Amino acid sequence: METDEFILVCSALSPIRCWCLLMIAASPMISTETITAFQSDSFVESIGVNTHWAFTGVYSNNYATLRNKLGESGIRYVRDGTFSDVFTRANDLYNSFGIKTNMLTGRWIPGYWPAPLDPTQIDAELNDIKTLALQTVAAIEAPNEYDHSHGPDADWVSTIRNYSMLLYNKVKADPLLKNFSVIGPSFGKFETYHAVGSLESYIDYGNQHMYYWTYWPGFSGFDSNESYSIDWFLNTLAPEQSPSRKPIQATETGHTTFTELGGISEEADGKYTLRILAEFFRRGIYRTYKYELVDQALPDREGFFGLLRNNLTEKPSFRAVKNLISILNDKGSSFAPNVLTYTLTGNLTNVRQLLFQKRNDDFYLMIWNEVSSWDVAHKLDLYPLPQQLQLSLQSDYILANATLYTFNNNADLQTINLSINSNQVNFNATDTVSIIRLKNGTNSSSGTSTTAGTEIGGVYRITPKYAPQSGLYAIGDQNYAFVSQSQYSGSTNQQWTVESLIDGYYRIKNRAGTRVLNVYGCNPNDRGVIQLHDWLDSDCQK
Repeated sequence: METDEFILVCSALSPIRCWCLLMIAASPMISTETITAFQSDSFVESIGVNTHWAFTGVYSNNYATLRNKLGESGIRYVRDGTFSDVFTRANDLYNSFGIKTNMLTGRWIPGYWPAPLDPTQIDAELNDIKTLALQTVAAIEAPNEYDHSHGPDADWVSTIRNYSMLLYNKVKADPLLKNFSVIGPSFGKFETYHAVGSLESYIDYGNQHMYYWTYWPGFSGFDSNESYSIDWFLNTLAPEQSPSRKPIQATETGHTTFTELGGISEEADGKYTLRILAEFFRRGIYRTYKYELVDQALPDREGFFGLLRNNLTEKPSFRAVKNLISILNDKGSSFAPNVLTYTLTGNLTNVRQLLFQKRNDDFYLMIWNEVSSWDVAHKLDLYPLPQQLQLSLQSDYILANATLYTFNNNADLQTINLSINSNQVNFNATDTVSIIRLKNGTNSSSGTSTTAGTEIGGVYRITPKYAPQSGLYAIGDQNYAFVSQSQYSGSTNQQWTVESLIDGYYRIKNRAGTRVLNVYGCNPNDRGVIQLHDWLDSDCQK
């Protein structure tokens, strides 16, 4: 018996315009369109995380470790309040890693919290931002979930509306602040958006807190945890704040790993975290802030939203974000990505995709199955069957190399070189994000035809000019092993091979293992740290 097959047909310009056509295998009808890729780095730019540097406990007691983990992750944006401790941390993060802060405003009338907002403090708050942390500012945000924290303010709806309008007008009237975007206020209760009404003329971005509790990012309904679909947030809730549908920043989202109430396993959280970032990007959300960096020592679900556990060890979600950023990172000036014509064939039920391109012309196809990875009723991890797909490139794009980056259930990165047959590759789409790097054999940025991975000139000792008796020394051969100067002894830790790449660049591999020189965090600033890492074909390693 012949079976039906799905053919994915993708339209130009927007990767969200994809249709699944049910074709009869005996008489296939394949229609292929041209896709304009996104800049690869635009995805990295869309990622942020919430921090609470002014909070007592894990944040204040472990700042040195947390800031290093944040730098290691490659995340470029954090969201935090306008407190003196935050300004100090914000400057350190910016000077060390280039990380910017979304400044969350809102100062209260003195007294016990929750307390009413004090609009008379807006001028002082904005002045603090200008004088203490101007270089660190990513955006300025109206107050957070005032419907949950207004205290005795009986007319709180008018308060937050007037506060948001006043904040916007003051920012736009200030010569030093006027070019920063103003994000609207967020609310914890959905009905508050209707009560407050349109702030169309007083925001640059709408604001949504999109939580899914025990459900997966792309689910299409409503559940007992009061989780709504992305469609509902974008098409029903967001227009209450901006009828013209200004772009949105999701300043809070994510899952708690407190499985006793509204949570999922750490394994499922690792899968869902990347899929939230991908699904939100696919739907046009400008920036997504994961809630939050580290678990706080709270006794319920509020204490388990972190990328890191309270003891500062990594959850799978942390590794997933770090590894994904390492693949797609491509800092530099803006450029116009090219187009790519391709067809996906196979079981495309619930398959999602995004196409990116780097400055070296390589395409990166991100693909995943938007299905449940968590059994809500029984509180168990689910393992949906992989779906076999075939990717076919048109003849004007000669596929020279295809590398599949996948994440296992623990969010560890795995790299597979795919076999190419007639400009086609076969692979499995799963409930974890996968990325296929596509390298064109007909166009090299360097004009060279050198085969990737070819050694040039044997083994090298790398010696600073001012210290001829020294050599670069890899302290160990594991990922993130530091590289330093050391008296040359002939150790393989001090010996290197140089391998040419087909894009005109080179990688430098340490002879003590298989790892290469890697710029930690892709830090473009002076004093960027050089370490060893597995080869990811990242620009940080070339």
